[in-house]
Amino acid sequence: MSEALKRKGHHGPSIFDRKSQLDPTARPAWFTEHIKSIPEAGRRLLEQYSGIPPDQVLPHVVAVRDKAFDVWSYACIGQVRFLDFTLPKLPYWSEVLPRLRSGATFVDAGCCFGQVIRFLTFNENIPATQLYAFDLEPAFVDIGYELFRDKEKLSAHFLSGNLLAVEGSTEAQELTALEGKMDIVHVASVLHCWALDDMVIAAKRLVSLTSKEPGSLIVGNQLGSLDAGQYEMPTGKGFNYRHNEESMGRFWHQVGEETESKWSVTSGMFLPPAVKENMEHSWAKSDPNMRMIWFCAKRV
Repeated sequence: MSEALKRKGHHGPSIFDRKSQLDPTARPAWFTEHIKSIPEAGRRLLEQYSGIPPDQVLPHVVAVRDKAFDVWSYACIGQVRFLDFTLPKLPYWSEVLPRLRSGATFVDAGCCFGQVIRFLTFNENIPATQLYAFDLEPAFVDIGYELFRDKEKLSAHFLSGNLLAVEGSTEAQELTALEGKMDIVHVASVLHCWALDDMVIAAKRLVSLTSKEPGSLIVGNQLGSLDAGQYEMPTGKGFNYRHNEESMGRFWHQVGEETESKWSVTSGMFLPPAVKENMEHSWAKSDPNMRMIWFCAKRV
């Protein structure tokens, strides 16, 4: 077992409890106990890319999910949503894909197991050498190799990085190598981990990774609300900020001013089945206006 696995959630956004969630008495509402199926796109990737026999895919995913949830209890892990690829379903995909096929550099911020990188290399034939990814929890990189069984064949660049790390600290060092080099930054289900002040800090760090050439993109999606504002975390510890389209525009204007850059921003709200289902749980009922919001910020 790696040192990162032994630490079990030693750091990170405080959305969920840091203790192990594998004790059934401690499992929260966002842990789906009995997984009966996985998203078809994820199954196809595991069968055709990873070479896992069809009858072994589900138990393999569940076993890896359980290990990962013991490291950090994110809802996307507990509900196996990490195998449902949102990137190609959102409006900015029509701009992202042609640029990737033209050789654009791409980094997936908060990559979890690196599933988006595998999707791009296998489904879209994007060369892995132009793809980068990082996560706060280094154990997730190893778990990604275990999930996809590709440590010996995948040449994408995986790093460890903390978007809130103090400049010059150990946690900030690896990301320094990417500064100013990324044509496209993808940040999905990450920024909603924080209250507004920390969200601004994280977004400014993302800006630092982008090329200074006009047209650089920061794209992503996150938990939002028709009524933008601060909301209490599911555990009752701390708050996160949920944007709507109006507040998202103000947010990127502020980030631009604080980084001496300018961004043209488009965004939109949507209500995927997973969010609609979660709204029925007691931990989510504090916000009946809960939605997801996608955004595309283009440097001008």
